[in-house]
Amino acid sequence: MHLNPDNLSHEVAEIVTPPSTISVSDAVRQTLRVPQSGGGSSPWSAEITPYLLEPLDCLNSREYTAVIFVGPARTGKTLAFLEGWVSYVIAHNPADMLIVQISKEKAQEFSKKRLDRAIRRSPELAKRISPRVHDNNIHDKIFRAGNYLKVGWPTVNILSSSDYKYVALTDYDRLPLNIDSEGDPFTLAKKRTTTFLSSGMTLVESSPGWNIKDPRWEPSSLHEAPPTEGILSLYNQGDRRRLYWPCPHCQAWFQPVFETLHWDKHADPVKASESVYMLCTQCRGRIEPTQKADLNRQCRWLGEGQHITSDGEVTGEKRQSLYASFWMEGPAAGYQTWQGLVYNYILAEQHYEKTGNQEKLQSTINLDIGRAYLPITSTTNRTAKSLKARAEPFIKRTIPNGVRFLTAAIDVQGGAKRRFVVQVQGWGKHLESWIIDRFNLRYSPFRVNEQTGEVLAIHPGAYAEDWDVIIDKVLHKHYLLNDGSGRVMGIQLVACDSGGEEGVTDNAYQFYRRIKKLGLRHRFMLIKGDHHTQHTKMRETYPNNQHNSHSKARIYGDIPLQLLNSNAFKDVVNNSLERDIPGPNYIHFPDWLPLSFYEELTAETRTADGKWEELGGPNESWD
Repeated sequence: MHLNPDNLSHEVAEIVTPPSTISVSDAVRQTLRVPQSGGGSSPWSAEITPYLLEPLDCLNSREYTAVIFVGPARTGKTLAFLEGWVSYVIAHNPADMLIVQISKEKAQEFSKKRLDRAIRRSPELAKRISPRVHDNNIHDKIFRAGNYLKVGWPTVNILSSSDYKYVALTDYDRLPLNIDSEGDPFTLAKKRTTTFLSSGMTLVESSPGWNIKDPRWEPSSLHEAPPTEGILSLYNQGDRRRLYWPCPHCQAWFQPVFETLHWDKHADPVKASESVYMLCTQCRGRIEPTQKADLNRQCRWLGEGQHITSDGEVTGEKRQSLYASFWMEGPAAGYQTWQGLVYNYILAEQHYEKTGNQEKLQSTINLDIGRAYLPITSTTNRTAKSLKARAEPFIKRTIPNGVRFLTAAIDVQGGAKRRFVVQVQGWGKHLESWIIDRFNLRYSPFRVNEQTGEVLAIHPGAYAEDWDVIIDKVLHKHYLLNDGSGRVMGIQLVACDSGGEEGVTDNAYQFYRRIKKLGLRHRFMLIKGDHHTQHTKMRETYPNNQHNSHSKARIYGDIPLQLLNSNAFKDVVNNSLERDIPGPNYIHFPDWLPLSFYEELTAETRTADGKWEELGGPNESWD
């Protein structure tokens, strides 16, 4: 083996050279070359994408252990964060690095088409690659300084086998949520950098790809992202920086989000998109597409809790986090015109209206606009606050004009807070209705603590006698009419849930037998949701399990049980709640009901297959 003294001294010098203090963005400008259409190349520039400079410079900051960048396509983020960061590491801060693509095929493609070419185009990078042939292949590259670069894909072996000072996860929302049952990609990647303490860095970049979980969500702060899996969840864990532009008219700063774009509502997508302009959210001043580049050059990132004056002075304390997180939307994307953005959106909307297929709409919202998607089947303008806002000033627990009769619905709740939840509703012409009362029956007057004399908590599954509280508190309850006449109105019919925790069904049937003897059965019905009831909203059955030795409830075929098509009934209620003008099917709310009542009304969402699913939280008023 023959060693060239010149080459040996050069490689030793590479190894012992201390890390550079140059910023990442300056290093990328110096080392990364971008291909041009004529076959040549030019230095990377942030002239079109100045919003990338701050996130890039956070990559060598010891204040942070991760940089999270959320943005649409055509922002230039992949070039800057992958080839750019690699260029900085190779030329100015040599260390082992891992890049994770979404698949093995994409890793190969990135390595061949982008990484290898970037290295060859740049003299600063090319001279640092190891001259030994066996040191370089598609997925593994070694440099003269001894640093190692791996281009991999999401597997446990790749994400858990070695330590790296730097890890980059690209197109994060297209990676699996769980890697081989070992954990999410970000957590696994972060563990690879912990050996390097504050000098280790994990980068995550992606456009949003996961749907919004809860259509009722409202942001609790200005920069909060909606509840989703993936990169927006990581963004929320960070310091939540959003991009701002200064208005050329009033100098106030605003976020260039999709809602700031306006266009003529023309049937032709081309003509509509050609009319696009932006309005400042403060003064409503008109901003033309030709002003976009200049506004981008003046852009500023503000973290959660920060504010900026018209003079550009930043005030307020930024949210504290070890993650520097950034989120921008399509109107600011350097390589996406407003015309193209609006054109794609209009086409996607028209496609949905014609076919009912949401895929194109979801794609343009994720990739062009840079937002998480809320499926239209779940979308509703109805929120707890909007429902409460339409409440009317009725005298508490009285009967308003228009009510012809009353019904009550009882939901049986088990667990630690066992109770009967009772809701009384008044009905008028054409199923217009009024919420009259809502209360809980928590205690049984038929069972008393012998030592203290206090009544005991209700247990609908264990004590049959507890059900008798319904007789006095519901079946015999009357409400005063608010017409000043002194007249009262009783409850015409009570519908009660027959299911729940163990013992509830048996005790419900026993209760029905008791009220039958009291002559009250015509005013009381037991109900049960049944997904097999498809063609009718409700059907009457007489359950009989005398020949079923495994059944604990004693059912002899003597009690009518109404089986409800829950999804169909919920559709009816949903349509009634959507109506915002009094009239047929409209539901009136009294202004004394708490916000929690309305939150229960928005506790479920309708899926694409027509089924209603719980979103979490109480849903008694909805049931």
